[in-house]
Amino acid sequence: MRSIQDEKAFSSSLDSIFFLILISISAVILMPSLMAEEQYRSAGYVSAQDMDTHLLGTILSTRTDEFEYTLKPTEIAGLNVTFPEGSMLESSEETLYGREQKHRTFADIIAEDLVLGITFENNSNTVYLNPMAKIHPVSTEDSIEEFLDSMIGERYKYRFEARWHLVSGYGIGSEIEIGDAAPVDSFRQRAKVSLPLGYSPSREEFFDSMNNSALLAAASSPDPSKEIHDGYNHSIETASRGAAEAITTIIFPAEYLESLNTTDVSLKGEQLSLISSPDNMDIANPELVIALHSINYTTNEVFGLNKSIPLESESMSLNLVNEINDELVDSNNDMISAYLKENMSDEIDQTVASIINATDNDTKIALHEEQMESVYGRVNQGGADIILYLWQ
Repeated sequence: MRSIQDEKAFSSSLDSIFFLILISISAVILMPSLMAEEQYRSAGYVSAQDMDTHLLGTILSTRTDEFEYTLKPTEIAGLNVTFPEGSMLESSEETLYGREQKHRTFADIIAEDLVLGITFENNSNTVYLNPMAKIHPVSTEDSIEEFLDSMIGERYKYRFEARWHLVSGYGIGSEIEIGDAAPVDSFRQRAKVSLPLGYSPSREEFFDSMNNSALLAAASSPDPSKEIHDGYNHSIETASRGAAEAITTIIFPAEYLESLNTTDVSLKGEQLSLISSPDNMDIANPELVIALHSINYTTNEVFGLNKSIPLESESMSLNLVNEINDELVDSNNDMISAYLKENMSDEIDQTVASIINATDNDTKIALHEEQMESVYGRVNQGGADIILYLWQ
């Protein structure tokens, strides 16, 4: 019995050794394939990450040979643009209002599109503040998509986003979105694109609206909570005024409108004969008609100011331009200020309480400066946010 048990034990040991040998041989055979697969996977991961790092910078700095789009001013003014029968020119709008730009960087085109494509959330509806430029986003997206396809091909999937809000969270802004929604594990790179906008007040002027001396005086007053809250409300109003002026400059070009009374008609004489009104009446200055209808659209249809616009006028009233400009600034200022005061109330309440409870002036000033930076950052984003997502 003992010898039989020993033989069974010996046989079991041989089976185990043989099984381990088979595993080792399999591992030797399969290891190169497994390692290669992992290496390919790692190489793809590194390649995608490396491409993502450089691709966004490449697209922003690359110049496109041609970029074309057509403005649509005649729709808003109700004009009928036609060419005489037998004319060699086929498309009247493209001939009169087509724009072709050469050797522009994509960063310039993106910035221009974000300004021209600005929209306003009005009663849960999104409206274009510059409806004449609706075709510009289409041309922009086509150009970016064509470039990305040429750089990436079918190796990776991508999503390109560009967003700009002059006031963070406020209902006026613009965006560009190209590609499917990106997965959570996608590579991403961010950049900022500067926009050609002036902003007033400057950072220094804004901080002067409630400087450190004003803060310490408010903190030592009989009612520090009220005084500090009043100071921050004043700072928000100062910041909102600057943002309102910048927005109004975009949607209501007062200097251009004033120039219509002093400059020659921009369209050539032979082009003017091709444009007729809805009543087939000749128009002395179609550019003026388009401007008046644009003013009416922005002033009354978008912002609801209920201003009387003389759409058939043969001149541009400078008083009317200045009056509308001021009312648009005031309207935007009121809306932005009300939004920021409500949206930042909890944050400011906490800051005020912390300042009151602070035991030394250095801490109070540090808390105050942090809060002022927060307010200023809401109305001055420093440009548009660009994000590129890349995944396999």
